[in-house]
Amino acid sequence: MIKLGIDMGTSTIKLVLMEEQNIRKTWLGVHYGQVMETLRRGLSEMELPEHFMASVTGSNRLTLLDRFPNLTQTEEIPAATMGVGFLVPETGSIMDIGSQNARFITLLQDKAPSFSVNEHCAGGTGSFFEDQMSRLGLKIEDYSKLVESAREVPRLSGRCAVFAKTDIIHRQQEGVLKQDILLGLCYAMIRNYKAVIVKSLPVEKPVVFCGGVTCNSGVVRAIRDVFSLKETELIIPEKARFTGAVGAALSAEQTVSGAELLQALSEKQESSGGGTMLPPLCLREYPEHAEPVCTGKIPAEGCYLGIDIGSTSTDLVLMEEDGSLLDFQYLRTAGNPEGVVRQGLKNIEERFGAVHILGVGVTGSGRERIGRMMGADAVRDEITAQARAASFWAPDVDTVFEIGGQDSKYISLKNGQVVDFQMNKICAAGTGSFVEEQAARMGIPISEFGELALQGKAPCELSERCTVFIETAIVQAEAAGASIEDISAGLCHAIVKNYLYKVVANKPVGRKIVLQGGVAYNPGIVAAFQSAYGERISVSPVFAISGACGAALLAKEAVGERESSFLGFDFPADERTETVPDGEIRKNRAFYKKAGQMITSDYSGVREPGKKTIGVPLSLIVFKFFPMIQAFFRNLGYNVILSRPSNEETIRLSQQYARSETCYPVKLLYGHMAQLAAEKVDYIFMPLIRTIHHPHSHAVHNYACPYMQRAPRLVYETLELDKQGIRLLSPILDLDLGKKSMAEAMLGAGKELGFGKARCLPGLVKGAVAVQKNMEDTEELGRKLLASLKPQDKVLVLITRNYGLADPVLNMGIPELLLRQGYKVITLAHLPGMSLDLSSDYPHMYWPFGDHLLSGAKLIANHPQLYAVYLTNHGCGPDTLVAHMFKEEMGDKPYLHIEVDEHYSKVGIITRIEAFLNSISHRPPVKMPENFDIKQVCFRKANLKAAPVKERILLLPDLGPATGYLKYYFERRGIETGQMPPFDGESLRLGRAETTSKEYLPFPMLVGSCLRALETQPEEKLQFLIPFNYGADADGQYARAVRTVLDRRGYRNVDIIAPMLEEIPNSATDVSGLFHAVLAGDIAAALPEEDREKLSALYEYEELIEMAKRAGALGRQKKRILAAVGDPLCVTSLNEGILKRLEQEDNRVTPMPLSEMLLFLWMDNGTISADKLKKWEAELLDVSGYMGAASPFAPSLAALREIADRFLPAYAGNHGRYRFAKAISMGEMADAVLLLSPRYENTATVLELSSLNSRCSAPLFSISLDGDWDESSESRLRSFLYYC
Repeated sequence: MIKLGIDMGTSTIKLVLMEEQNIRKTWLGVHYGQVMETLRRGLSEMELPEHFMASVTGSNRLTLLDRFPNLTQTEEIPAATMGVGFLVPETGSIMDIGSQNARFITLLQDKAPSFSVNEHCAGGTGSFFEDQMSRLGLKIEDYSKLVESAREVPRLSGRCAVFAKTDIIHRQQEGVLKQDILLGLCYAMIRNYKAVIVKSLPVEKPVVFCGGVTCNSGVVRAIRDVFSLKETELIIPEKARFTGAVGAALSAEQTVSGAELLQALSEKQESSGGGTMLPPLCLREYPEHAEPVCTGKIPAEGCYLGIDIGSTSTDLVLMEEDGSLLDFQYLRTAGNPEGVVRQGLKNIEERFGAVHILGVGVTGSGRERIGRMMGADAVRDEITAQARAASFWAPDVDTVFEIGGQDSKYISLKNGQVVDFQMNKICAAGTGSFVEEQAARMGIPISEFGELALQGKAPCELSERCTVFIETAIVQAEAAGASIEDISAGLCHAIVKNYLYKVVANKPVGRKIVLQGGVAYNPGIVAAFQSAYGERISVSPVFAISGACGAALLAKEAVGERESSFLGFDFPADERTETVPDGEIRKNRAFYKKAGQMITSDYSGVREPGKKTIGVPLSLIVFKFFPMIQAFFRNLGYNVILSRPSNEETIRLSQQYARSETCYPVKLLYGHMAQLAAEKVDYIFMPLIRTIHHPHSHAVHNYACPYMQRAPRLVYETLELDKQGIRLLSPILDLDLGKKSMAEAMLGAGKELGFGKARCLPGLVKGAVAVQKNMEDTEELGRKLLASLKPQDKVLVLITRNYGLADPVLNMGIPELLLRQGYKVITLAHLPGMSLDLSSDYPHMYWPFGDHLLSGAKLIANHPQLYAVYLTNHGCGPDTLVAHMFKEEMGDKPYLHIEVDEHYSKVGIITRIEAFLNSISHRPPVKMPENFDIKQVCFRKANLKAAPVKERILLLPDLGPATGYLKYYFERRGIETGQMPPFDGESLRLGRAETTSKEYLPFPMLVGSCLRALETQPEEKLQFLIPFNYGADADGQYARAVRTVLDRRGYRNVDIIAPMLEEIPNSATDVSGLFHAVLAGDIAAALPEEDREKLSALYEYEELIEMAKRAGALGRQKKRILAAVGDPLCVTSLNEGILKRLEQEDNRVTPMPLSEMLLFLWMDNGTISADKLKKWEAELLDVSGYMGAASPFAPSLAALREIADRFLPAYAGNHGRYRFAKAISMGEMADAVLLLSPRYENTATVLELSSLNSRCSAPLFSISLDGDWDESSESRLRSFLYYC
């Protein structure tokens, strides 16, 4: 029988016709969004018989199945696996990289292959290259030919498909060859693919590479290099682009009629509305002329020249004394800023002859070099220039929205001066490129896009998505019958939503908004902004050249009455030499460096022959404790060497070996330990930091972040350093438990080397004294500096962890950039931050660095001459919440917040710094009051209570079946109880508007739910239940961060009830009743859905037994047993209905029991008496026995803790130990285990890096939740279930 396989991908359609296990014909076509039409054309060319078997796969398969449901469908992973297995039977692993999808499939010989797929970022896909080639003005077909002549591999960002452009432009300006840049992109993409997709999965050889990107020889070269594959170990089959279609053909079972199939494709699909509809766009006001109006006449006395040198375009304007626009040019930068500026000046001379230039202003990413070369009078950052232009055309402006090709800016002004600003971070989904690239993919000229959008009657909800990934939503909307006009309008709404969520976030938006930037050419986008802000927003008459106009105005102000320093239209080709820093700058630089030099003041790095060597990574906590480490091991007779300060080689090695997307500081540890291994050290010393001491914290424990608790061990195992004969010395440091605990840990390291206490103590004492002295000396330096300040002085305080400042890669040169501007720069260590007790403001702040950062914020907010430069790390869970609290502390005082990532270019950082310094330069000198004490700060007791009151309604979060029983528990105690508004799209929308970064999903959902409740009920009547815990991930701080948001929104009187979970056994009223309520929910979860609600008022122990018996009796055989383990809220209520759908499909879904999780937590933390533990565990086991096969409980808590102790000892963070052990335990009885966690959660990454996958006997599937589950996500899940 002839079989047809159809693979409907995101950009192409592939067809394979097979007969008797032989491929008879193939066909491939690019669909440009016209999926059905392209498929019909392909089928017409395939010479199909009248009847044949057929199956469809691919991300767009549902568009065909909606029209022709008789087809067999094959999930994408099984299709790819079968197809590759047919083409290359000996396959060990599969790397499948297409336009939007990137997959890795391995362990093909197992019952269920392991696989990983990119989710909502296209940084590791084929579209990444298409977009970059488009920006470089090259054809994708020429990529391979160009990279063949590449000589170097420059470092570039491999993350966002648009954001990499910044690095490309920067490299071009450095003179890096285009072919080298293209090869660098290949390596960046494959390193990103390895870290984000392959992660810790084993790379079985031979590896088969398939998908559209196989045509790119640079990628092939990068794969071989990054994965260390020999020529014979990487196979690219002849039909590499057709593996999915081959797999679909092999699995075809349903016979279809070719005529009926073609008929179905030809029929016009009746519109089903394309999903959620948005309001139509209505353009209220728009500039009469799309292009700025110019006089074209140059006054005899001359004019001002403004130049905006962007990464994509360069604008030049000539402006009259009164600000009238005389002329403008819009030129393509094309990677040659100097050349394009010279061309622009030549154009001016050719058109107007000799022009007298009164002053020159330069802005944009290329401003520094060109400004120096031409002798510009004003070289200003883009934010200052955009603000100046806006305030000139609209003097009462208080907010500027500026959106360019890849950069978006929000600017807040007061009296014409910048008081706050924000730029897009690591995603370009809220920029002009977002629409430009989608228009190109849809085949719509960008000049026509806006008018099309205005014709839409029912715009599609396309959500806020990656600039590449939104294409899936577009195709799905088309399949649902949405018109091209409605999709275009939906894209306009999407860019505005992206901009507001990802750039503006929770910043204040004023009453007079000016829209600037190239996107205002698009009337659809303007209308979308007007839809959001009505008459408050207007479009600048010079929106397309606003940066250059602002530069001209700034030049006029800078020149004043003097002569311009402009060097002429034929300015010299050499840059003017920078002036030697004056004495004040040199003095400030020496002061700043002094504290950092103390850490290694006694370090020589000499290796004496005959001594063994201990290598110490210059990373993380070592920046504080190196004096102690060095003294301790030198005293024992060892050489001690540090890894070199982070450099390009460190980064390369980190990208080579990192197995997951951790924060950047932890990622660099891979490079440091690899460098030490190359130095042939005998040992590597890097402690696991569980807790850190803070003198005034009232938290039960002061935890290090989740990564620092495990990173050294995980990196050691990844690098397989044991096979190189290198031993890891990694004692667990519980610094929170005092000097004795730390001493015992270090003495343990000495004992491991064969030394007794007497030999170890002298070095330990000497080292500890050195660390303490360094801290005291640094603070003393700060005291002296503050005492010496003059009224006009402004001091910049770098606020971050010590390694974020000391590491030259992590600080991205920011200290030097600040010092070069003539400012005094100090660090948090120079301030008496450790002397403040913040426990009333931040109860249970279990991150000592969080406590320290917030103390610093209080001190800076209190001191009128101090200004904060706050550095956070992309991918750090704790940072996402502390940032909210930091903002609360700073109040109206301006500060600069920079999120550090691994992209190469510093252009965006320089812009932010210059804009911030400009904003504070307008603040007047301050005379300090007499007897001023910096520590006399303002304290604000947080409205967080441990127990609810009877006078208010207690609203509970959705905890699944347990919610009803908990409601009954509280009502029996006289507390009126209800449920918080549902955790749905509306709650998430409200919550996202208050977020600033990549906060875990529960946080915005809790915020949004609270805000919804407060919309309908008075705050004085409400109290929300949001428990705390000991730490150490972000989940235990949700309550405090929600409090911050509600206070900011003006809801200070609503109560948040935040009991400490660990303390409940000793603090709750009727704790047995509370435990039984939670246990009842666990039993109810095993009952049919329709029976759960009926029982929510029953939870006496005898009633629980009856419930358990019923659950056991109803436990009929299901087709699969699926265990669900993870973050408690994700398992119970934030899983977007996934578990409910699976249950409705006759699977037995067994969620981890919350009652068992609590018992485990209480045992782990020693907060439960032996009697209570014995009683409740006995009850739990009784219930488990009656539930039989339906029981979710482990045989014993001791068994669970034994698993946790073996694989994840001394770890604290969002029930990580329980989740790890529970997944392994449930894997013994389930067909598969689903791991549910918020996207970006640090604990989930730690569990993954700790090899949970390989330790669980059942297949594991990680579900990363962020409120954007879609058909692609569902397809990944279905592919997994196919093998279960």
